Amino acid sequence: MTRYETLIARLESTLPSVSPEELRQLMSSASPPLVVDVRETADHQLDAIIGSINLPRVKLEASIESHMSAPDQKVILYCGSRGRSQLVCQTLREMGIDAAFLQGGLQSWLEYQKRV
Repeated sequence: MTRYETLIARLESTLPSVSPEELRQLMSSASPPLVVDVRETADHQLDAIIGSINLPRVKLEASIESHMSAPDQKVILYCGSRGRSQLVCQTLREMGIDAAFLQGGLQSWLEYQKRV
């Protein structure tokens, strides 16, 4: 396992996460989370979770608060499958933001949507 893979595995086991089913429930709640796609814009334009916004990882930390409806709004992050969203989640939590990542990223969301 590479150092990168080791880091991602550690983050996945220690950071908060949500399943696709939990995300669907959160998105329909009275206080929905801000759902953020951390992939590049071209990837987001090809396929994305409806209702999500695209903030590529580059400088996301500097702009995330301007997209939040309240300082305590939960932020759910996703990428293609795993990696980028865990890294951003760690950084946002260090900034004091209530952040979690989507388990399996967009890939798991699309698989879940086929079943429901």
